[in-house]
Amino acid sequence: MLQRNSDLPYVVPDEPPVRPAESWQYPTVDLREMGRILRRRYRLVVLPVAVLLGLALTYLMLTTTLYTATSTVLVDPRRANVVETNQSVLSNFGTDDATIESQTLLIQSVAILVRVVGKLKLTEDAEFKPKPGLLDPIRRLFSMFSSSGPGDGASAEDAARARSVEILQRRMKVTRQGTTFLVDIAVNSESPQKAATIANAVADAYFDEQVRAKHDATRIAANWLNGQIEELKSRVVASEKAVEDYRSANNLMVSQGVTLNDQQLTDLNNKLIAARVQTAEARAKYEQVQDIAKSGGDPGGINAAISSEMITKLRTQYADIAKNEADLSSKYGARHPLVANVRAQRRDTQKLINDEIRRILDSTKHDYDVARSRETSLQQNLDKLQGVSTSSGQAQVRLRELQREAEASRTLYESYLARSKETTAQESLEMPDSRIVTKASIPIRPSSPKTMLILGLALMLGLGAGSVLAFLTDYLDGRIKTLEQAESIAGVPALAAVPLIGTRELARLARRGRSELDNYDPKTTKLLPPALQPPLTRYAIDEPGTFFAEAIRAVRLSLQRTMRAQPVKVVQVTSALDSEGKTTLAINLAQSLATLGIRTLLIDGDLRNPQVTRSLCPRTEAGLLEVAIGHVAPEHAVLVDQSTGLSVLPSTRIKQVEFITELMFSDRIVDVLDYFRHRYELIVIDSPPLVPLVDGRALAELSDRIILALAWDQTPREVLSHAMDLLSPVSDRIMGTVLTRVDLSRLQFYDYYRSSAYLKPYGTAGLHAGAAR
Repeated sequence: MLQRNSDLPYVVPDEPPVRPAESWQYPTVDLREMGRILRRRYRLVVLPVAVLLGLALTYLMLTTTLYTATSTVLVDPRRANVVETNQSVLSNFGTDDATIESQTLLIQSVAILVRVVGKLKLTEDAEFKPKPGLLDPIRRLFSMFSSSGPGDGASAEDAARARSVEILQRRMKVTRQGTTFLVDIAVNSESPQKAATIANAVADAYFDEQVRAKHDATRIAANWLNGQIEELKSRVVASEKAVEDYRSANNLMVSQGVTLNDQQLTDLNNKLIAARVQTAEARAKYEQVQDIAKSGGDPGGINAAISSEMITKLRTQYADIAKNEADLSSKYGARHPLVANVRAQRRDTQKLINDEIRRILDSTKHDYDVARSRETSLQQNLDKLQGVSTSSGQAQVRLRELQREAEASRTLYESYLARSKETTAQESLEMPDSRIVTKASIPIRPSSPKTMLILGLALMLGLGAGSVLAFLTDYLDGRIKTLEQAESIAGVPALAAVPLIGTRELARLARRGRSELDNYDPKTTKLLPPALQPPLTRYAIDEPGTFFAEAIRAVRLSLQRTMRAQPVKVVQVTSALDSEGKTTLAINLAQSLATLGIRTLLIDGDLRNPQVTRSLCPRTEAGLLEVAIGHVAPEHAVLVDQSTGLSVLPSTRIKQVEFITELMFSDRIVDVLDYFRHRYELIVIDSPPLVPLVDGRALAELSDRIILALAWDQTPREVLSHAMDLLSPVSDRIMGTVLTRVDLSRLQFYDYYRSSAYLKPYGTAGLHAGAAR
């Protein structure tokens, strides 16, 4: 039964390796560890969530419910144009963001909102009147000392209108849909009908403002154009009169827009050019004839002869006669009369050809002479007209200048006159460049406050803050939670984890001793009956099937192994601080050893706070101090528990603290322990805590083995390290550490395999949370 079971996490493995103490390092947190941190710190996670949700609910209950109605309008960009005759005074142009943004700001301007306030009489609406605030008395106090205020000189009606406009500006939001020309006019109000009415009224006021602006611009343009037209009209009349007067004074008659002299010059110049061309052609023909004559060539090769029809016919006839002559000569001979007759015909035909060529040559010379004469005549006439034109050139330059001025004035006058008529016609009809795409409808659900969004944000922020708080708290929590932490810090084996016994379980066991109260003598100096002893001091004996008893047996097994390997007589059970469960551990361990038949002595070594004595024999009159100083014999001071066979050496309370300290460092304690070493197999000492008192360190010098009790989730890591430093002179005697008062239901968030979740199939007693000493 005392052998180790591998399924039980409280039993130390065979030959546990003793590791040197090392400084504590926090392990790397993985996702599973993060989940365990959140589960074990769930209260810290839930607290910010509850606070933020409470604040969100309070805000939702106190804030005013608002409804939002949206009207969508299409805004076209516009630019000013006064003098262009093919467009209106205010016309559309390209799409630039600045223009659309300007129209967006215009919609929410004071000029438009004043129209809405006046049309809907919002100054009489309680929603658009300033509500009294907590700081109003302070503002009025400061306004009394100020020399002037924003309302100085303004009537009550104007001030009320200005305040309503200011409230409406806060309740209204005008936004552009992306990069389009669509603009949303959203208005918030406590009434859904009022929100839709105001949104549509703002759109209508914007259109009215556009029409008014265009009408004003058109009217101003028409007035300006009328003034310009009168001035231009007088300028045109003066310019045209100056042109006519100058033309008459300088005899500059005009036909079809050109003076007569210029027209004659143009005609003669054109004729002279044509005459020069004809002269050049005739000269070329004549020079060709002269060259042929000088070179003795055939004059029939000239172009005029070749192109002559007469010469062409004669040559054809000449060729026929020559052919007939050749035929007759070959047939009758050269002296035949027919041949002589044909020869005579050939000579006559040649003569006719020569006469025709000579006539063409004479005609070429005659044509050249005529063309040259005509050119000379035209040149003389042109020279005369140029002389006359030169004398009137300066006058024509001035005339053209006057004509240009008159034409410019006439053109400008006609343009302004046409524009004036168009502008006058536009005054009677002006349409806005924008139009409503969607009229604001009555909203069916409130837009503010956004309940789900606010609650969702509160929940998310609460969870985030709670998680951060949980991680931070866990990171800063330096208390020991697992056996691995104890082993890592102390450098010695962790022997077992003693569970926390719930208050209900202890109360159930305490009720067993009610029947013994009638037979109990409160003045007795002996041990209390088992039923009257604190239930926790006998829990391992009374409830052997619990995890508490299993943990005590695990410590006992480790001690037995050490006793088999080495001579061990005195075992000190101590702790770093007070209230860490060392007394409960020492009593239950001693009782467990005694039940095996081992002669065991339990010594209450805490003379300052003798908890063993207070629990088992509160009325004792002799104890460790009386035995050490020789006032009482050891066998008279030792009390025996008949139910377990455990011997107990109590300690009476001593008020002289300095005497206790000297006693622990004296040889008398050594003599007492030597006396009991020969009479008991094992001595268990419940010693004072190590850190606050030096008594425990002195007893450690006299002990063979030391068991250090650590309160689960209570003992800081730094305290354990300090306790190990204090025990460094006897570090080879430290057998291990024991976690006490372990809440197995919470241990699963630190070490699942030693928690109640893993051990649930093996029992349920003692697993309830509660406080127990």
